[in-house]
Amino acid sequence: MAGLLTVLVGYLLMHRLQTESVLSIQQSIDTWRIALTVCRWTVIALVAFGWKVGVEHFARTGKINFDQAEQLHRCRWRAVTWLVIFELVLGQGLVMKFLGVTAGPIVR
Repeated sequence: MAGLLTVLVGYLLMHRLQTESVLSIQQSIDTWRIALTVCRWTVIALVAFGWKVGVEHFARTGKINFDQAEQLHRCRWRAVTWLVIFELVLGQGLVMKFLGVTAGPIVR
């Protein structure tokens, strides 16, 4: 599903690059930036707070056994932590902001 979504977004961006200016595309990306950030943080919150319910549902329906459910319960916060790290590094551009602050202005 993620691969298909990536291909679709890539196709739409390439199509827009061929039919519109880069400036108009940048403006539309800036318009959607906050909404997409809220969507990503909402998904992370759903994973964090819905993990227990999801695991218990799978255990009740017999898709996983008790030992697997316990193991998944232990992995909950590790998964959420990695999602937050990915969001901060990739989604928020934390690495670039850090490098910009530490490098300072370039003097020629």
